[in-house]
Amino acid sequence: MIKLLFVLLAGSLQSSVLAETVSRPDVLTEDVLRFSKLLSSSVPDRRIEGIEGLSDLKYWPAEELIVPLVADHSAQVQREAVRALGRIATVRSIPILIERLDSADWQIRQNAWLALCRITSESFAADQKAAWKGWWQASSSNLWWRQLGRVAASPDLTREQRRARIRALPHLAGPSAEPELIGLLKQPRQPALDPSERAWICEALERIGSVESIQTLAAERTDAAAWALGRIGGAEAELALLQFPKTLPVLLALDRLHSTNAAPFIPFLVSQVGLITYRGQPDDVMNEELQPIQRVAARLIQRSGQAPVFIEVVLQELEDSMSPKIEHGPRPECPGNWNRMFVAMREELKPGFVRGDGLTTSQPLAAMCYTAEDPALVTRLIPLLRHPAFVARVYVALTLGRLHAAEALPEIIRIVREGYSFSDATAIASGKHFDQSQTVRWRGFLCMAAGRLGTDSAREALEQLAADPAQPRDVRYSSVVGLEFISSPKSLPVLRRVAETDIIWMTRDAAHRAAAQISLLVQEGK
Repeated sequence: MIKLLFVLLAGSLQSSVLAETVSRPDVLTEDVLRFSKLLSSSVPDRRIEGIEGLSDLKYWPAEELIVPLVADHSAQVQREAVRALGRIATVRSIPILIERLDSADWQIRQNAWLALCRITSESFAADQKAAWKGWWQASSSNLWWRQLGRVAASPDLTREQRRARIRALPHLAGPSAEPELIGLLKQPRQPALDPSERAWICEALERIGSVESIQTLAAERTDAAAWALGRIGGAEAELALLQFPKTLPVLLALDRLHSTNAAPFIPFLVSQVGLITYRGQPDDVMNEELQPIQRVAARLIQRSGQAPVFIEVVLQELEDSMSPKIEHGPRPECPGNWNRMFVAMREELKPGFVRGDGLTTSQPLAAMCYTAEDPALVTRLIPLLRHPAFVARVYVALTLGRLHAAEALPEIIRIVREGYSFSDATAIASGKHFDQSQTVRWRGFLCMAAGRLGTDSAREALEQLAADPAQPRDVRYSSVVGLEFISSPKSLPVLRRVAETDIIWMTRDAAHRAAAQISLLVQEGK
């Protein structure tokens, strides 16, 4: 397997933080790189976005990237950096936070104090900087965290004191504390650790643990333990994770290890990709980037080596349900545990919007959209834009969009311009039964798919549709969304005009947001 070394972000990342040898990038690494890059943006809001992203991921190595932003020229960025350190700071950040206790900004002072209390389990008042400094100077960086670990389960402490000390372990423990942390999880103690306390110890092992921790973490079978195993890595960690309940953190950990062993639970992964129809994602799901569960499910299917077979089965189901049927070679052997989901999907492939009032079964179509990578599929997909099932048309179009199949644009736009057979005022004609179903119908999703193509021709076509008051409202709205996907400054005049004049407030709002996003990219020089 060819391995590619990620290029570190110039000027913002140190080799100890993000150097990873990868074949197909994992979701966590992609997000860490994306958020880390934002830290060097010239726009304060982007730097804040980067800080928030790394903090939400609780990516411990990002501490060294966030510390300099405590002194950023933007007060808002400073505040967000201090808040983030409250989640991912280690011993190295304690003196930095102590210095912020006399900041002129009240929010910075308060958040620095809250961070210190959480990190250290000490409780000096916010206005007692001298007390904090004295305590810090008297503490031994080589011994005090070990004392904290030993005291954590002492029966002499109140429950609140014990919880505070255990909560501080992820921030304070050093590598030498690993045996002690393992002991806290393995040995029965009185009082027993509650689930959140066990999770904090797993979090500490995530930051400092080695292969010595794997067996203990494997016995936990929790999301916190999965996150730690994903960081430690190795075949033993992967084997343990494969036995865990398949929650999102577990899947992300397997993805982080570049697991190729997801084939047995591909039907489960397919069920997680989300939908545009009833009881799935909301109508405007394609207005957002893919959710982590969609990304990681697709990535694990691809790494399993089964994606080509899966896509071939989906395509043949689509071709078999066309009228007339499209013949395309012999059907591949379908793994037995896939049969149920494909039999269920056939209900969705009947003409029009066909669906019982309950669980939608078109998940394989969505999974095809997110896993297809071969440009050779385009010639088979374009005829399927005329599939009798509208939901199939949507996912075929979105697959073409994600493949950047520019040759599909004429057919997509031709179908969009054919219009609906019902009045735009008829809200129930979408065939869906939940709120705002009038916002995006199936042709609207085709407009979003055109935006995914990213070409100038797609931009020009969508600008015409967005600005045409004779078009149905969902086509206008979705064309605006497609223009935001393309993000060309050339679209700004049209978007601003739509933001001022469209009769539907959601379309105006979408145009305003798209124009603001494109203007921000221009400001950043992108």
